Amino acid sequence: MEIEQLKKVLESLLFVGEAPLTPKKAASILKDTTQEEVQKALADLQAEINGLERSFQVVQIAEGWQLVTRQEYHRYAKDLYKTITKTRMSKAAMEALAIIAYKQPATRAEIEAIRGVEVGDMVQNLLEKRMIRILGRAETPGRPLLYGTTHEFLVHFGLKDLSDLPKVSEIQELTGDKPSPEFLKEMEGELRRRESKLGLSPSVLDGEVPTASAQPAEAAPASSDPAPESAP
Repeated sequence: MEIEQLKKVLESLLFVGEAPLTPKKAASILKDTTQEEVQKALADLQAEINGLERSFQVVQIAEGWQLVTRQEYHRYAKDLYKTITKTRMSKAAMEALAIIAYKQPATRAEIEAIRGVEVGDMVQNLLEKRMIRILGRAETPGRPLLYGTTHEFLVHFGLKDLSDLPKVSEIQELTGDKPSPEFLKEMEGELRRRESKLGLSPSVLDGEVPTASAQPAEAAPASSDPAPESAP
């Protein structure tokens, strides 16, 4: 298939698709096109559409591509579709999910130590919503279960991968409410350790004043956190 025709076909799939379109899925639909050809066509299509500066754009989410509205127009779309999705979560559940996302793999005891409350019901709720999954058991007394985020977690929050996790100060945008001071204090260390592992500059938290002596973190080996997968 010629590249221009291929881009038009992919554009139509992005237009009607409700989930991110992966090169593997697109190639299986097109039959006579390879994943590499689809990958290149999607990248070209993204550059073309995003260059138009319209109200929509093509973004990479969870190993796939999706046609979405630009952030500045989200509130209008929300007003049009005043629906509550099955993945809507409380502030407490969002904080528990954030802890798992930044610490993963994380045990229930570690989540409870940060939140200061029992989180059994919240963990079960996150499992049911397929936001988290069981990764295995820790090599510690009692062999507690280890939890991590899923492919659905990336899709729900529009993240390409775990390196796109927001800064602690941006979690308010996800929860729709100001996280508790205790939560922010506990998560500060986790975020900065993750940034150091990824070779990123330390973040500036809410209320902090950056200093002239602050230096970027040195490059470190890539994170060994397990790659997110769909929940079982």
